[in-house]
Amino acid sequence: MSGHAKPMAGLPPQEAVAHRADLVISIEQARAIPWPDARSHKHSRGRLAVICGGRLQTGAARLAAAAGHRIGAGWVSLIAAADAATILACHETERLIVERAALQSLSSLCSGFDAAILGPAFGLTATQADDVLDMVQGFSGPLVLDADALTLMAQGGRHGPPWQAVQARSAPTILTPHSGEFTRLAGSFDRGNKAKATLQLAQELRSIVVHKGAETWVASPDGRLASSQLATPFSASAGTGDVLAGLIAGLVAQSMPAFEAACAAVWIHATAANRVGPGLIASDLIAALPAVLNDLVPEGLRAR
Repeated sequence: MSGHAKPMAGLPPQEAVAHRADLVISIEQARAIPWPDARSHKHSRGRLAVICGGRLQTGAARLAAAAGHRIGAGWVSLIAAADAATILACHETERLIVERAALQSLSSLCSGFDAAILGPAFGLTATQADDVLDMVQGFSGPLVLDADALTLMAQGGRHGPPWQAVQARSAPTILTPHSGEFTRLAGSFDRGNKAKATLQLAQELRSIVVHKGAETWVASPDGRLASSQLATPFSASAGTGDVLAGLIAGLVAQSMPAFEAACAAVWIHATAANRVGPGLIASDLIAALPAVLNDLVPEGLRAR
């Protein structure tokens, strides 16, 4: 990434913020996403697992899965219990459905996938808290934690098992909180210094943190920090965050580094939203993606 200072991994958060020039997310980060070539096939383009909630909460996972598919992941599967799998089967054509048997661990079902998403409309029961811990501990690939997964982490406490397990992961973890979820995780923070708070949480959890909002901040535990003010207020609509989680996961499934993937996804998400404008609902973002991507793709791959 050009235009940003060298990461300052050894400095405490306040010094890292004070001593480096923040990166403003731009089209250059979006152009750096993975592109297929003549040798590519669906398995080489990344396998993404999206965990679904209950039978009446399948929409959020479907939005995330569709976004991951649109951004280039070649093989996308929705993992769901039997009752939710039946609902999914009535709607899904491009994504595969993996039915989860009773007592079967999510991490075992996700083995062999290149990335996973957990949290969109997943649920907040004690059993689902156990599922979050299982995925954090047992899934060896990049993991995007969103929505209910973040709330369950917060409920477990700052020194509880989910929090400690996230800190201990060797594969990238990407957290995508809006400000309410961020407050649950980090406690109250100075909203006038969102950058500092975001970086502090990223360093404490040893994870990429995408702090969503009118001004979005992306922070890495190594001290990198990026911002975007491209968001339109029309993005304040249910499901748009699920789409962003899917975009990030779809990129890391294709082996794009997590911080770079988060920055690129933020730009693409905001650009798609601005093209739709008034009346925007989450599924409009997915429909807008091909045109946005066509403006980014290398000339030889561009649609005519």
